[in-house]
Amino acid sequence: MEYGATMRIIAHRGASGSAPENTMAAINRAWELGADGVEVDVHLTKDHVPVVIHDPDTERVAGQKLVVEQSTYEELCQLDVGSWKGSEFAGERIPRLADVLHSMPARKNFFVEVKDVSGQALAKALEPIFRDNPQFVTERQVFLMSFYPDALWSIAARFPDLTLLLLLDNLNRLPRKIPKRLPADSLPVHGLGLSNQLDLDDKRREQLIAAGAIMNVWTVNDPADLGKWDAAGFDFLTTDSPELFVGRNIAQQ
Repeated sequence: MEYGATMRIIAHRGASGSAPENTMAAINRAWELGADGVEVDVHLTKDHVPVVIHDPDTERVAGQKLVVEQSTYEELCQLDVGSWKGSEFAGERIPRLADVLHSMPARKNFFVEVKDVSGQALAKALEPIFRDNPQFVTERQVFLMSFYPDALWSIAARFPDLTLLLLLDNLNRLPRKIPKRLPADSLPVHGLGLSNQLDLDDKRREQLIAAGAIMNVWTVNDPADLGKWDAAGFDFLTTDSPELFVGRNIAQQ
């Protein structure tokens, strides 16, 4: 799957503007709305199951605090993580990453944010998923991304063909000298996910694009900004409300 011709719209934690984040309800709604991809967050449970949830504990989305890494998948499954968004979502559960990935239609993408600082245990837990579904890697359907370079190093060591993105909310973490081609020894990733609050200068942006970097911006919720990011050469735009962006004519922005 190649990128760069048309900006693709990614639903942040699913269609999280209108459904409970990181649930099957939000993910399925994103597909129904025509999103090109979905971004989710992954933590590892006590019994080494990769599950989709943003926070390290469940208090914000369930009203009951269980620490994910100290809880089994079965324990987490008892929690209702949908009712906080509305009664129509009562009974939504924390999904396994494997189940989430299997919801993906053809020619769509999942962006999976790794929350673990080292990534070693998660990388091992991901092996059965990628072994049984090689198309996730070979067809570049699944991207793994993280703010933590060590996590990306761990994942790259185990899955050398997997597409990886470094997340940045501070440009000081971006090397001053951009490699001529990515991935590189100094920057072992295929692209970047940048906060929309960052002001990336034209020189480094052009160097990244010339190096073949996949460029994703998050989180953009004003459709008036679509043209700006497309003109800047970004491949993906991540939003809470994909319905505001899907199908819009960029030339008219």
